[in-house]
Amino acid sequence: MEENTMQHGKLIVIDGMDGSGKGTQIKFLQEKLKERGVIFTREPGGTPKAEEIRKLLLSGENKSTPLADFLLFWASRAIHIEQTIIPALGSGMHVISDRFDSATYAFQICGEKRPELLDSFLYCRSSIMEKVVPDAYIFLDLPAKVAFDRRNKDAQQEKSRFDLKPIAYHNRVRRGFATFPPKGAVSSAVHIVDSNRPPEEVFNEILKIVQKELGF
Repeated sequence: MEENTMQHGKLIVIDGMDGSGKGTQIKFLQEKLKERGVIFTREPGGTPKAEEIRKLLLSGENKSTPLADFLLFWASRAIHIEQTIIPALGSGMHVISDRFDSATYAFQICGEKRPELLDSFLYCRSSIMEKVVPDAYIFLDLPAKVAFDRRNKDAQQEKSRFDLKPIAYHNRVRRGFATFPPKGAVSSAVHIVDSNRPPEEVFNEILKIVQKELGF
């Protein structure tokens, strides 16, 4: 896979288990980088049509299957890349995405114990992401039980159907992030940040990584 020569900005992905503090850290980054030409987006989502897919995927009323979820995530990502990420990078803007293909690998393949989807994952990655390969991934890591308990105690945040899965599922998701990218995938820089610390300490480490990756 070749990187798009028209890509001027850089793409950084921030990902991790639900309850890892990802949302808090992204809010910190938005405040810190608001004058630095950085666009923040999310998956699933990032465009009106992709946001519609997000509602379907995360709804507790959705009685879907791992394969259907897998395909819907990639459909949402294809729209997101073409309509939001590529135009931003081409205009020289940097993009920070809350989740990306790393989440599909960790949740739909590892969490759901569907290794037979790996070949499809690699195919989708090479075709849909042909023009966009993230420059870096930042994974927020902590014990799955800690993340699970945090999520359950957060009464203000609506729980998705993935949040409600058993702890064994979340342990597998954590291992998925730890083993990303899988063999056969084009590699990018991967930074694993211990998020089982005070949020300010975590942010200081993430900010240093982002500043280095973006050349700030």
